[in-house]
Amino acid sequence: MRLGGFRGFTLVEMIVTLIIIALIAAVTGPLFFNVNAFRESGFYDETVSALRYAQKYAVASGCTVRVQTTVTGFTLYRPASVGNCNTPGSYTTPLTDPSGNATTFTRTVPSGVTLSAADFTFSASGTASVTPSLAITVGSRQLTVIGETGFVQAQ
Repeated sequence: MRLGGFRGFTLVEMIVTLIIIALIAAVTGPLFFNVNAFRESGFYDETVSALRYAQKYAVASGCTVRVQTTVTGFTLYRPASVGNCNTPGSYTTPLTDPSGNATTFTRTVPSGVTLSAADFTFSASGTASVTPSLAITVGSRQLTVIGETGFVQAQ
């Protein structure tokens, strides 16, 4: 007998529904909890942004900016003084971090993420000292710096 015209789920329907939900959770759950994938993605985006900032800083200041990446992180350098702004080998002073969270523009690679080593400069005209381009690997992703234009291409 139905009360008020409402019909409930049968026990079989409830069990089938719970099994479907459990299967979906078992397949998609690990995707949401893979912290290394989020760390890698975040550090990749941060590296691309930092390289683009280095190029823009070089153009805006008229001084060459050096980018140095190592397996432990990256640092952006500027000349020690404006007087030797474009003298080769004088790029030893870390660039100031524009975010205000640190005094130097240095980032450390998060745990579980890898970074390939590179050392190059952006000139005052925006070009990069790589021929014809340079690939930098961040984890499983890669970015490319085009020498002739200085463009940082995220892939």
